[in-house]
Amino acid sequence: MAKLKAGVIGTGFVGEAHVEALRRLHNIDVKAVAASSLESSKKAAAKLNVPNYYAGYEKMLAQEDLDVVHNCTPNKLHFPINKAFMEAGVHVFSEKPLVMNSSEGEKLLKIAAKNNVYTGVNYNYRHYPLVKEMQNKVRQQIGQLFHIRGYYLQDWMLFDTDYSWRIDPEKGGKSRVVADIGSHFCDLLQYLTGQKISRLTAATKIVHPERKKPVSETKTFTQSDQNQEYEKYEVETEDYAAVLFELEDGTAGSFTVSQVDAGHKNDLFIEISGSENSLSWSQENANQLFIGYRDQANQNLTRDPALLEGKAAERCYYPGGHIEGWSEGLKNSIKDFYDCILQKGDPANYDFATFADGQQEVKITEAILKSSQAEKWVEV
Repeated sequence: MAKLKAGVIGTGFVGEAHVEALRRLHNIDVKAVAASSLESSKKAAAKLNVPNYYAGYEKMLAQEDLDVVHNCTPNKLHFPINKAFMEAGVHVFSEKPLVMNSSEGEKLLKIAAKNNVYTGVNYNYRHYPLVKEMQNKVRQQIGQLFHIRGYYLQDWMLFDTDYSWRIDPEKGGKSRVVADIGSHFCDLLQYLTGQKISRLTAATKIVHPERKKPVSETKTFTQSDQNQEYEKYEVETEDYAAVLFELEDGTAGSFTVSQVDAGHKNDLFIEISGSENSLSWSQENANQLFIGYRDQANQNLTRDPALLEGKAAERCYYPGGHIEGWSEGLKNSIKDFYDCILQKGDPANYDFATFADGQQEVKITEAILKSSQAEKWVEV
C-alpha cells in the first residue's frame, strides 16, 4: 500500500509532536514542513529529518503533492490555511481551536462538504485507552446520568511576566483559557456522554489586567528570564472561567478552567456520576480509572491491554505497568484520522473529532463569553 504524503505547518512544540507521531504510524511519509520564515523552516526540517521546507503555507500548497496537511499554527491562521488546503482537495488535521469564531467555522464546514475531504481536530484526550474504557462504562454500566464535574488547571500564566501570543486577541482570539484548554474539557465530556452542552452560565476573570510583555521572543511553557526586558501589555482575554451547564437531556454539570493555578501543570480531571456508579479520570494520572460504588468496594482500573477490550485495548502499546500518556494519545488521535482516510470510512464510525465537533467547541466558547458578559444563562 502506498504511503499517504503529509505536510506539517507550524514547527513549534505541537508541530514537532505531530511529526513524531506521524513517524510512529509507518504508513505515512512526512514530506515537508513550513514555518513563518525560511530559516526556521530549514532548521526544523534538519532537526526532524524532513526532506522539504517552505517559508509559509502558500508555497507548500503550490509545490507539494500532499494527501494530508497538519495545521499546527497560531489560532489566527487556522481558518485561511484550512480553507486553502481543503479547496485544493487536501485532507486537513487541525489543531484546536478550529477557528477564531463560529462564522469561520460554518464556512469551513461548507467547503469540506463541497470538496469531499476528511477533516479532523486534535482533541487528543479522547484517545487515551482508559478514556475509551470510561466511555464504554458510561454507555453500559453507569445507569442514569446524575451530574458531571471537573476542571482543567495549568500554572504557566501564573506570573504577570508570563506572556504568550495566545494573550493577543488578534492572534489567539477573544477567548484564551476557554478556547485553549476549556474546549478540551468540553469535547471530552461530550465525547464521553454522547450529548452536547445545550445551555450554560459562566463567569470569567482576568487575574492580571496588565502583563509584562518580553521585548524579545519567548517560547510557550518556559520560565521567565530574570534579565529579560519588558513592556506593558493590557490584557483582554481571560485567565480563569467557571461554568455551569446542562446537557441535551437536562443532566447538570460544572467545570473550572484556569492557567493561573500554581503547581497544576496540565491537570485535566473529569468525573461522571450516575445511578449505578461514578467514574473519574485524570490526565496527570492517565493510567488509572476510578470506579466508585455505594454498596461495594471502589475500584481503580489500571491501564493494561489484558484487562481492556476492543478499542480501549487497541490504544495500548505496551503491557500493564509500562506508563503511557500524552504522546500516545496524540498518536492514537492521528492514527484514527488516517485509518478513516485509508479505509474511506464514515467519520461517525471513528473516534476522532471532526470539524463539526470543532465548530461545536467554538460555539460553546462564544456562549461562555456571552454569558459572562451578560451574567445570565445562554443557549449554545
